Amino acid sequence: MSGTVQKAAEKTVSERYEALLRVSQTLISIRSLEELFRVLARELRAVVNFHVMGVGIYDEKAHEVRLTSYGEPGVPLQVPKLTPEETFTWWVHQHQQPLIIPSLDAETRFPAVVEMLRNRGVLSVCALPLTTVHRRLGGLAMGSLKTDAYSREEVSFLSLVANQVALAVDDALNFDASQQAREALRVSELNFRLVVDSIPGLVNTMTPDGESEFVNRQVVDYFGKSHEELNSWATSDAVHPEDLPRVIGAFTSSIETGQPYDTEHRIRRGDGIYRWFHVRALPLRATDGRIIRWYVLSTDIDKRKQAEDRLQLLLDVTNQVVSNLQLQDLLRAISASVRRVMHCDLVSVCFPDSELNKLQTFVLDFPESKGFIREEFLIPMEGSLSGFVFRTGKPWMGNASDVLQLGLKDEAAIPEGLKTGCILPLVSRNRILGVLSLGRREENAFGQADIEFLAQVANQIAIAVENTSAYHEITQARGELEKALGEIQHLKDRLQDENLVLREQIDQALMFEEIVGASPALRAVLSRVSKVAPTDSTVLLTGETGTGKELIARAIHKRSRRSSHAFVSVNCAAIPPSLIASELFGHERGAFTGALQRRLGRFELAEEGTLFLDEVGELPAETQITLLRVLQEREFERVGGNQPIRADVRVIAATNRDLEAAIAAGTFRSDLFYRLNVFPIEVPPLRERKEDIPLLVEYFIGHFARKAGKSFLGINKKTLNLLLAYPWPGNIRELQNVVERSVIVCERENFWVDESWLSRQPVATESKRQLELAQKLAAQEKEMIEAALRDSGGRVSGPSGAAAELGVHRSTLESKIASLKIDKYRFKSARAAKK
Repeated sequence: MSGTVQKAAEKTVSERYEALLRVSQTLISIRSLEELFRVLARELRAVVNFHVMGVGIYDEKAHEVRLTSYGEPGVPLQVPKLTPEETFTWWVHQHQQPLIIPSLDAETRFPAVVEMLRNRGVLSVCALPLTTVHRRLGGLAMGSLKTDAYSREEVSFLSLVANQVALAVDDALNFDASQQAREALRVSELNFRLVVDSIPGLVNTMTPDGESEFVNRQVVDYFGKSHEELNSWATSDAVHPEDLPRVIGAFTSSIETGQPYDTEHRIRRGDGIYRWFHVRALPLRATDGRIIRWYVLSTDIDKRKQAEDRLQLLLDVTNQVVSNLQLQDLLRAISASVRRVMHCDLVSVCFPDSELNKLQTFVLDFPESKGFIREEFLIPMEGSLSGFVFRTGKPWMGNASDVLQLGLKDEAAIPEGLKTGCILPLVSRNRILGVLSLGRREENAFGQADIEFLAQVANQIAIAVENTSAYHEITQARGELEKALGEIQHLKDRLQDENLVLREQIDQALMFEEIVGASPALRAVLSRVSKVAPTDSTVLLTGETGTGKELIARAIHKRSRRSSHAFVSVNCAAIPPSLIASELFGHERGAFTGALQRRLGRFELAEEGTLFLDEVGELPAETQITLLRVLQEREFERVGGNQPIRADVRVIAATNRDLEAAIAAGTFRSDLFYRLNVFPIEVPPLRERKEDIPLLVEYFIGHFARKAGKSFLGINKKTLNLLLAYPWPGNIRELQNVVERSVIVCERENFWVDESWLSRQPVATESKRQLELAQKLAAQEKEMIEAALRDSGGRVSGPSGAAAELGVHRSTLESKIASLKIDKYRFKSARAAKK
């Protein structure tokens, strides 16, 4: 007997059961069959006497037994391939009872196994079934070097061992099966992904609420975003704005009714281009009829839509040709349709003059023209692309580089920013009547298919020209052309006026691009802005010069319902008194010397928008009366006119003067003040929001450094302290000028400011006296208001309120309390404490 067997024989029964418990706990944590059998062979020697141990797992589907055997030191043994019937495992699996062989010499049922064991010195065997409550697994066999080594008590104990081993083997087999199932599922999902990714369309699944669960590769490639990025993509233009209401309505109806969703709309690609898709969504229902998922397929139909649009365009052009004999109206309609269908920025039709020396732009559809190409634009026959096409009768297509290579540097398309284009002759009866031109500002060149389609459109246009020529005499055509040119001149004049206003706005807006700061004083101003902006109430902005009052006015406009219309700014102090009325209200032709034509005033230019009257305190008295009437009656008359004009304009006024003092001095009307002072906002000076100075400095440095082509690593600490300590009498405008000057001269890595630029010279004596007087008056006024609030217990309105005691209107007193920073609530708490 070996040393291990002797030790096992010396163990008591209780020790064996304790050892069996430890072995069971060890086996439970093992998931790999190979590792399980290796540990089993090693650990069972602590509780069982054996020389050789074998485990057989029977696979019913394959009808084979997988045998694993270990010798005395726990080393795996080579086992030949055996049929199931030749093994102990098969026998115990079939009979579900222990197999005891006291002596292998007398055993004849398993010759191959007996021969193998006898060669290893084994004389007796005990085999037990491995079975759980769920299934039969196989068998556990142990061989001893002694004959009749396994008594009835030993077999009973080994049966307990076999039960524990069966549980561990079953757990390991289940784990292997789950791993195989998981791998099969992974392969299946991969194959499914390959199939779905090969579908020529955008595929995704959604929850019943419309949240995306799965997208195929085409979705990721189309939008240029991962699935996670798409889920967190906060955008409102994935669907074309024109299609969005219809899409929302259709999808909402499908969710409510549970019916399939089927629609056609445009979806934005990752590069910003919209393409047409046919989108169909089918619901997946649970057994109770509840929708648990939506399957969505979006098929690209952009080419089909393009073909449909082009066919519809040809039909529309044909219908227009046969039904409309007004050539200019006809060509305008055709040009607008061609520009929409061909996704162009410019469409024009040009005809030659009587001498065939120049081409005149007869119709132009170019909404975003910069002014280099106009309807009255004349193009020379020589040295121009349009002239080349007209003379040769051959279409041209290309890009801006092609034009420059031809040496045509004077082509107006270049400064207009057109990058690709094509020009086609209008041919009828072998006679060239004019040219049709198309241009794009994108690098999206015209192809041969585009030229072939546009040739059909050009033929229809040529027919239209022939038809109208047959119905109109040349003199009548010239009269219509002169009339059209007069209208164009009128539109050009108005466009020039609007451009003048726009240029003034741009020039004045260059001071700031955004409101910068986070100080309590600025946040209080912005809070009032957010409250008054959605209304149409008149706003009066007060504050020192350079504090950004116009920027606040623009913020109010941008957050108002009028933001899509014009914001017109007028500096009342910059216009001579004799011209201010004409500037604001316009004038009729001949209203005064030099009034050669009718001119629209700023109120008309700001129709449905906002008019900002800066330095309103500088208005002359007669203009104040007219402005008061506009605010009261919402109508005015042009200078020299007698027809009332309705004014749908919101007025925002601003001043750095004390209007109440001006009223006392008789230079400003009190009734106009109360009309303007509906919602006052005081813009604080920079010295009262010093915590914003670092942010403003950083913003201005970035702005001016980019323009100057410079970069700074940081701000000199001494400079920052200097800027924080300076009182900034010129406010933000002075700070901006100092930073811009410093960016120009600074050649260091860190930004710095010359200390000598921040003058600390005392303010003029008169200004000091005025300031001291104002401070004393404010202190006395604050003292009187606080005394009245103390008497009224903090109450402002009512017969016993502070406003009645002081003899002022409630809103006026509230405004004074806010401007003097009086806490009226502390007077309420003081009276309550006395009670």
